[in-house]
Amino acid sequence: MPTETSAHRVALALLDASGTRDLGAAALVGAGTWLGLSANSMRVALSRLVASGAAIAVSRGRYALAPARRAAIAHVRASATGGFAPRVPWQGGYVGVLTADLSRRHATAVRRRERALGLVGLRPLRHGLYARPDNLEGGVARVATQLAVLGLDPAADVVGLGLDEATAGQLLAAYDVAGDAAQVSVLEAKVRKLLDGLDRASRRRAASATLLLGDEVLRTLARDPLLPEALADPRPRRALAEAMAALDVRGRRLWFAVLDEFESRADR
Repeated sequence: MPTETSAHRVALALLDASGTRDLGAAALVGAGTWLGLSANSMRVALSRLVASGAAIAVSRGRYALAPARRAAIAHVRASATGGFAPRVPWQGGYVGVLTADLSRRHATAVRRRERALGLVGLRPLRHGLYARPDNLEGGVARVATQLAVLGLDPAADVVGLGLDEATAGQLLAAYDVAGDAAQVSVLEAKVRKLLDGLDRASRRRAASATLLLGDEVLRTLARDPLLPEALADPRPRRALAEAMAALDVRGRRLWFAVLDEFESRADR
């Protein structure tokens, strides 16, 4: 079961599980307490999500994901089925994003910027410059479009780069290819084990497991930098994405029913 410290994560996952509809605070708090969280921790998590801009109060006591966060989650789910853009043969070029002239005055904007850069697989190369291999279909234009969807500042410049061997080596060393592959393999084994035992688990345990493990897997897939196949074997990621697709279908079906029940209780 979740711990008190996971209330923020659970609240986000519940709002995502609701699809495009908004949810009442009573239903969200009820679902959280059903999973073992305190009502107070869920209320605090909801308040903090609104304060951070991740969620919005649609009306008094009703919440939904903010458009920027929903776009980020859409990116996550696209990543579970192959990423926001297919890989193409790498010709040795790079995509760069210039951020030195962007304001760092507002913490929320900075967090949104850094999340967008990370989700698109960019890594800091030097002050004010993030980069990644240019191996995604659509190149610089496609990366720029996806960054805009994820909330990157409109003033940021997205450009093509040529790097010398030493600088390219410095950038590629920022990717933990072996560590990422090991994590993906461990997660795939967990998902397969959960799928095998899901029908024998209690409804509460199944709901908790699909929510929390599914959230962890989606976050991992979303942050896969989709490196060129010459640099990172894509097969472990594909296997995890396949397992996650099966878990996502079953988990969403379960959570739609659970949330409907809590909404109905709140209306009585």
